[in-house]
Amino acid sequence: MKKVFFTLVVCVCVMCGIRADAAETYRFMVFGDSLCSGHRLKKGESFASQLQDALVEKGYTQVEIINESRSGETTGGGLRRQNSALKKKPNAVLLELGSNDVLHGESISRITQNLSKLIENFQNDDIAVLLAGMKAPPITEPTYAQQFEKMYQSLARKYKIKLYPFFMQAIFQNAGGSYEKALPYLQADKAHPTSEGISLMVADILPTVISFLNQQGIRPAD
Repeated sequence: MKKVFFTLVVCVCVMCGIRADAAETYRFMVFGDSLCSGHRLKKGESFASQLQDALVEKGYTQVEIINESRSGETTGGGLRRQNSALKKKPNAVLLELGSNDVLHGESISRITQNLSKLIENFQNDDIAVLLAGMKAPPITEPTYAQQFEKMYQSLARKYKIKLYPFFMQAIFQNAGGSYEKALPYLQADKAHPTSEGISLMVADILPTVISFLNQQGIRPAD
């Protein structure tokens, strides 16, 4: 009788443990620049905030978005503060960096080296990486611009990580590829998205984020 009772207790504890594990918070870090940090936007309008709301609406209430983005951030800057970000113990990360390197005239080899190290450091800590690609501004030298865009594809293949090709693609797709028609979704500086622009971006990347989370075994909690 005691043996049967003990077995039942163990079963109940295991079941409770499974439920607890399923309900545990999944920490998803957004590690990027001003496109993610909420540059000149009101509280709740940033990419991270709107992504959090979108995931909750889809039932991913156990996913907590941690915004470790900084305006003006370069890949080198991200590398220097990565250890500090790792202290927040993320389970996964959306890595969105590179645009500011282009503005500073950084070489493709240096950007590639920095992003590679960032990815390797995350992976060494068993942190799943979703890479967000970017495109160089239209005024950029064509060969450099092509190399920059292809760099993200090469990194995704090398490290076997999911790639979202162009972080701002939703805005330009909605504008039919026209920069002029995209301006209503950009702030006065004609570079950073408005709250409405962020909404388009979140809606477009959401299926990729959900697919990424599913790959990590994360399903809707509700």
